[in-house]
Amino acid sequence: MSLPDLKHRLFKSKIKRMPNFKQWLQFFGVLNFKEKILFFSLLTVLAFSFSFVFSGFLQKNTAILPKEGGGAREGVLGQPQFINPLYAYSSEVDREITELVFSSLFTYDSQGNIVPDLINDYRVGDSGKSIEFSIKENAKWHDNQPLTIDDIIFTLNLIQDPNYLSPLRANFQGVETEKMSDFKALIRLKQPYAGFFDNLTNLKILPKHVWKDVPASQIMANTKLNLFSPIGSGPYVVKNVEQSKDKNIKSLSLEINKKYYGEKPYLKKFEFVFFNKKEDLVNALKKGAVDMGLLETAGEYDLGQFKSSNLYLIKTPNYFGLFYNNAKKPLNDEETRKALDLALDKEEILDKTIAKQGEIVNSPILPSFYGFNEPKNPLAYSQEEAKKILESQGFEKKNGIMVKTIKKTSGFEFKQVLQTGSNNAEVKKLQECLAQNPEIYQGEISGYFGEQTKAAVILFQEKYKEDVLTPSGLEKGSGKVGAATIKKLNEVCFKVPDEELALSFTIKTTGSPSLLKAAQNIKEQWEKIGVRVEIKELDTLEIKKTIRDRDFEILLFGEKLGGIPDPLPFWHSSQIIDPGLNISMYENEKADGLLAKARTYSDFQSADRKKTLEDFQNILVEDCPATFLYSSYSAYIINKNIKGVELDKISDLSKRFIDIKNWYINQTRIWKKT
Repeated sequence: MSLPDLKHRLFKSKIKRMPNFKQWLQFFGVLNFKEKILFFSLLTVLAFSFSFVFSGFLQKNTAILPKEGGGAREGVLGQPQFINPLYAYSSEVDREITELVFSSLFTYDSQGNIVPDLINDYRVGDSGKSIEFSIKENAKWHDNQPLTIDDIIFTLNLIQDPNYLSPLRANFQGVETEKMSDFKALIRLKQPYAGFFDNLTNLKILPKHVWKDVPASQIMANTKLNLFSPIGSGPYVVKNVEQSKDKNIKSLSLEINKKYYGEKPYLKKFEFVFFNKKEDLVNALKKGAVDMGLLETAGEYDLGQFKSSNLYLIKTPNYFGLFYNNAKKPLNDEETRKALDLALDKEEILDKTIAKQGEIVNSPILPSFYGFNEPKNPLAYSQEEAKKILESQGFEKKNGIMVKTIKKTSGFEFKQVLQTGSNNAEVKKLQECLAQNPEIYQGEISGYFGEQTKAAVILFQEKYKEDVLTPSGLEKGSGKVGAATIKKLNEVCFKVPDEELALSFTIKTTGSPSLLKAAQNIKEQWEKIGVRVEIKELDTLEIKKTIRDRDFEILLFGEKLGGIPDPLPFWHSSQIIDPGLNISMYENEKADGLLAKARTYSDFQSADRKKTLEDFQNILVEDCPATFLYSSYSAYIINKNIKGVELDKISDLSKRFIDIKNWYINQTRIWKKT
């Protein structure tokens, strides 16, 4: 054997061979229990360390982004009827669907700012009386037809035409639109109006080529275009409407509009599932039969039952209050209204009514929502102060109820000495008084004081001898109307009974559980100061008639403002008569002037407009035509799989979809660019 071969064999003999597969299988057999524990512990640490390092590496070098796909099902109370911008404004359900199917000139962003939608560019001119604008040229209808200025003018003309009965008509009266090109136009107003941009956010555009040949008499009856296959230009298209055997709509399915001019949503499908009862919607949310649902008054529900979902409490510009009928006694008295206001602990009402899922309101312009200053002198709860005011107004407790006695007179008093031969109007009044008792006088009412009248006066004097004759030491009447007789005549003739004003009221309200709870708590609080309350629950038709006729003493009701506050319809004296909404029938000349002035600012965000509304607020709070109670939150229950939702404060609950383009289910991880 050569020397090199010998060296090679010696080298190989010193190296242990790598175990083969069968030998590896015997590895755990040669380890004792402690060695196995140690081995697996070290292996776990190694795996965890690797996972941690790798996870950090991914976090640092990659990003998670939303990905198109998936869908969501929303449970909704009620039934759709008109997915049509002409009529949808009257129905919460219709507005919600219309928001996704149609487009408007302007919309709101997630911070509540008014931003362009179809609008490409615009300019306000003529001190706020004109808006020149252009629209996006890539906007198309769901049937692929181009959306032009002709569609916008067509929509405005339909809304303004009284034959079409659109609830939006009042918002666009006196508005003129001039076409400048297929994608450019000029809107003219008769006078500047601060709230007009809010109106434009609700102006969803209709396709002229679809509706132009449909007569006004048939437009509401066209179920196909109004419900089953509406053609809009929004981010979603109606694909399917499922009906039950009784013709109720069970569900309505939307699919993403691939032709949409704006930023397309990630959710490819969106379905509305309709319920007739609140209980059914709540059960569907709990069981996961729907992915999301809106509970309009959050405080009416046990929100703890939705722990497996994300909960969003939404603020909207709404408030509930006691609207006093300022035309009825004793509510026509400012001090009485203030006492009623002072006697209510609003914190207690908020707690017992909606479990604090809302906030106290002291003003109809909702300072916390719109960013105004609070009223200068809001009334602070004090039942003792309320009692003092009522007592100073002449009220006192009788059988547990505060009552005020008002002395009444006929407006006539005897003043002259009358005797035989007198002939005047006062003698005629004397004869009318004496004739009230046929045993005393049955003669003519002539105005002449003759023997028959004298005899009647004697009988009168002797009937009231203790008051007329005895003080003068007389036994028989003289027949002459002197001082003592005049005094007694004024006591018994033409007497008008005293009026008693009792603080006893009927509160009328709807069948809403939270409002009925509020009414009961108000009743309990007022009864502590001697105010008797009856609660009357009204159905939808009854409450509408009650408001229309102003047939109430106190109405417990709610009001909603828009994205831009305009309290004129609710508090200007011109709105006292139906269809005006000044249901308290409040009148104040200074307040009227400020409300009208606030409308004329072309910039709704101007500091001067803000001050004008705050001045109005201070006047109204001082007059106390209503007691403002609270604003309620709405609860939006959403499956945790749906991400990208940001909701806090919106102008209307239907506007909760304004940021739907950011909602997503699917996601992907991408490498960051270096």
